[in-house]
Amino acid sequence: KSWRFNAFIQINWRCKMYNRDCKKIAKFAMKNPDNFFWLIVFVLCTIQASLQSTVPQIQDIKKNGRRAKFFNWEMKRIGYDYAYDNRHNLFLTVKACVKANDAVGAIDALTSVNGLGIVKAAFVVQMCGLDVACLDSHNLTRLGLSQSHFKLSKTVSHATKRKKIAEYVEYTRDTGGAEYWWNTWCEYVAGNRANRSLNTGDAVSKYHVTAVMA
Repeated sequence: KSWRFNAFIQINWRCKMYNRDCKKIAKFAMKNPDNFFWLIVFVLCTIQASLQSTVPQIQDIKKNGRRAKFFNWEMKRIGYDYAYDNRHNLFLTVKACVKANDAVGAIDALTSVNGLGIVKAAFVVQMCGLDVACLDSHNLTRLGLSQSHFKLSKTVSHATKRKKIAEYVEYTRDTGGAEYWWNTWCEYVAGNRANRSLNTGDAVSKYHVTAVMA
């Protein structure tokens, strides 16, 4: 009985992370175009970087703009510029998709931002409240899939791209959905070599909120 009770407590604690933090981010991001823009910037900052590095990155970007030292890849700087210039249209498009429960449409729109492929665009959409997840390098390893499994060729047609996005969304839902992937990813990376200052899943989850609203 004791292990069943402990398992019940653990499951409920995990659920609290997603329900508390991801939904808080969604409320913030869907408030206005500027908030939404900083959500995109946060996701750009996570590319090939540890989660615990994103707050310093964002603080530097807010101070120095596109000249920030954390734009170590030109791709990120181009994505930042595009997201800023198009933040109103991107916000309105994604907000309409959230209202229509259209994760595919939201991801499709966000892949126009340089640096946001299907996976990272899905991360933005997950934090906007739709049932999709970010199958990043950690999650691909957990699933036994190659790191390039969900990458798209730049020459692919839009129809094929939409089909691939739809398949991706369905796959994330079939393997657990937004809540499952949020909670288990937070626990999976807690205290690893890149995130030593975030030593619990709860701390990892809360840090997303801190970074987005930095």
